[in-house]
Amino acid sequence: MNYISKIQNKEYKINLMEKEENQVIAEIDGESIPIQLTETDGSHIFSAMVGNSSYELEIRRNGKSYLLFYDGISLESFVEDERMARLRKSMGQTTTKILEKEVKAPMPGLVVTIEVEPGQQIKKGDGLLIIEAMKMENEIKAPFDAIVKEIKVGEKQAVEKEQVLMVFA
Repeated sequence: MNYISKIQNKEYKINLMEKEENQVIAEIDGESIPIQLTETDGSHIFSAMVGNSSYELEIRRNGKSYLLFYDGISLESFVEDERMARLRKSMGQTTTKILEKEVKAPMPGLVVTIEVEPGQQIKKGDGLLIIEAMKMENEIKAPFDAIVKEIKVGEKQAVEKEQVLMVFA
């Protein structure tokens, strides 16, 4: 199956070629890489073997994207199958044009810091807020350029998974 993944404004063409239990051979921009994912504790934490390198990461769905947390870094990945990407392109749309104009909590936790305010212009990748979960602080970053319309949470507030944190204009 062919996919397009967009991470930090860079697109990757991914072809998942073989599948055995938890392992696939992924062709990413023409390079074949064996990938094995094993969920470690039933809460979105995975042990990943990518080629000969081992990683422990958290993967959470965030509306139409995936949030990847690794070693204190969070990345957002938009993934769609190649056919849908071609259709969207022929209609003059990009992935970010059809995204919900809100950010949701990727996990339950406690809002530690809010880094923006209503009316503020933000750029993709800017820090929006920090959520503490499982004794780790996770910075939630802007998925696209926008203006903060409304902040739906406050500092020191507990949030649930998929709870709307911010709305954008």
